[in-house]
Amino acid sequence: MAAVTKFLILAVIAAVVSAPMVSAAVTNCGTVVSNLGPCIGYALGSATLVPPACCAGVKNLNALAATPADRRTICNCLKAFSRSGNPAYLGKASSIPRACGVSVGYPINPNVNCNSIY
Repeated sequence: MAAVTKFLILAVIAAVVSAPMVSAAVTNCGTVVSNLGPCIGYALGSATLVPPACCAGVKNLNALAATPADRRTICNCLKAFSRSGNPAYLGKASSIPRACGVSVGYPINPNVNCNSIY
């Protein structure tokens, strides 16, 4: 269950990166997880500050989210894994992009309509 919760946290964080910066593709949730692994400690409450490596991953994923399809992929990662995780961690995880200076283009919410993201 801990692995599912950690993946949920990563997926939630991933849902917020939406502003395009460069042309690249987010093809699967593995890309999301690999960029956001350093954020787990903060999202689960074991760190009081967002680590610099976490912000680097958030910013990199933001740069990869260059197209609507990329942003929808990130959103769908959230939806796929949020159903099995602990919702208590969503609030802390959702604060990470703002703490890293990344603009949120849609609500951080497991009920978001990913098809409406452009």
